[in-house]
Amino acid sequence: MKCIIASDFHLKYYETEEDKQRRNIIEQFLTSLIGNTDCLILAGDIFDLWAEWDNVIIKQYFSVLNIFFNLKKAGCRLVFLSGNHDFWLDGFLSENIGFEIYQDDFCDTINGKKIFVSHGDLYTKNDIRYQIFRRIIRTTFVKKIFRIIHPDISLRFGHLMSRSSRSRKDSIQLIKQKENGLIQKATNLSINKDYIIMGHSHRPLKIQINNSVYINSGDWIKNYTYCIINDSTIDLLKFDPI
Repeated sequence: MKCIIASDFHLKYYETEEDKQRRNIIEQFLTSLIGNTDCLILAGDIFDLWAEWDNVIIKQYFSVLNIFFNLKKAGCRLVFLSGNHDFWLDGFLSENIGFEIYQDDFCDTINGKKIFVSHGDLYTKNDIRYQIFRRIIRTTFVKKIFRIIHPDISLRFGHLMSRSSRSRKDSIQLIKQKENGLIQKATNLSINKDYIIMGHSHRPLKIQINNSVYINSGDWIKNYTYCIINDSTIDLLKFDPI
């Protein structure tokens, strides 16, 4: 069984030329999986913001959603974990595309190996402000307020929030502290998991922890990396576009 795990595409609905080039590479990658991948696990922050209304979705994501649909038609199992950007997951991805949706973590056995997958934002250290924000922004009340407003206005507001988040530059020390939280979680899980995969840090990494392998899947802004489970092995690879 061939399983692909990727995270942190950060696809945008207001695109610069650079964003369009990135999306084209991501679409190349996803298209290359059609017909030869048994399972695709998306570990969060695939979309820079995900929102849906009763009769509206974000049209700029249509081309990527169509590729996901074609993957599902080709027999690929689709799993989507929410990240710290795409967390308002309602019915569209599951009912219309065929994704299995998980809000925090995903555990399964693949090729005889026990795996744990999470975006990782739950496990960063010294980030109390974000953890408070995470609890508030995911409440039903906030989501309803967002959906009451006209989509064009809501998305402009969401774009400003996302841009503000991306423009904040963390110190090297803070980045390492956050990353250490992910590694500490992986260490705790290494007692009973064979493979532990997370994203969020945008820093691709593969290390052995006790009898387990921890992989950070990296990102698709600079690194274009992903994780592959094939037979009894797990690897961290870089996608080279045509």
